[in-house]
Amino acid sequence: MTQEKKRFSDTRFYPIFFMIIVSVIFVGILATFYELTAPRVKAYQQESNQKIILGLFGLPTQAPQQAFDKFIEEKQQDDIVYYEATQQNRLLGFAFPIRGKGLWGTIDAVVAVSPDFTKIIAFDVIKQNETPGLGGRITEKKFKNQFQNKDLLQNNELVKYNLVAEDAVEDKYEISQITGATLSSRAVVNMLYNELKDIKESLGVSYE
Repeated sequence: MTQEKKRFSDTRFYPIFFMIIVSVIFVGILATFYELTAPRVKAYQQESNQKIILGLFGLPTQAPQQAFDKFIEEKQQDDIVYYEATQQNRLLGFAFPIRGKGLWGTIDAVVAVSPDFTKIIAFDVIKQNETPGLGGRITEKKFKNQFQNKDLLQNNELVKYNLVAEDAVEDKYEISQITGATLSSRAVVNMLYNELKDIKESLGVSYE
């Protein structure tokens, strides 16, 4: 008696083959979606970064592209990319993208400094992976605003700010840490010092 030939769908290879086909289709859909949305995501990120840089100098952010073109000029020296802000032919300062190691990942930020590199004009966090409700509070205004108009020099040297308990600042070189997030607070202070030190040396900034 002739044995009936098995249908492919009844073989043990069919589930594997089926999963491969489904996976290929799913990956294809995701890849297509990514290609379609990538330009929009990139444009959104660019606009968001432009608003942050403009905001650091107190410049208008309602029409970010037009304002950025009017007030901000991108500069590069060696491997350092930075932004020069001017208004009515007056130099407002420079903004530097900076990066440091946080508790759970990389912290991306931007810091604006005065033309003579002696004060922080303002500071903002662009991206972070710190613990929500704890280290993630480095994005809150209460923490970030501490750096506004902060002196960068102490005895003619770049200062590294001291962390103190929350709301216990008594000295202009102190920063109020976030309660329960000492490591994230320290990561920001270390990032600012290390990055600004490298930038100062690379750009040849001298205080003498």
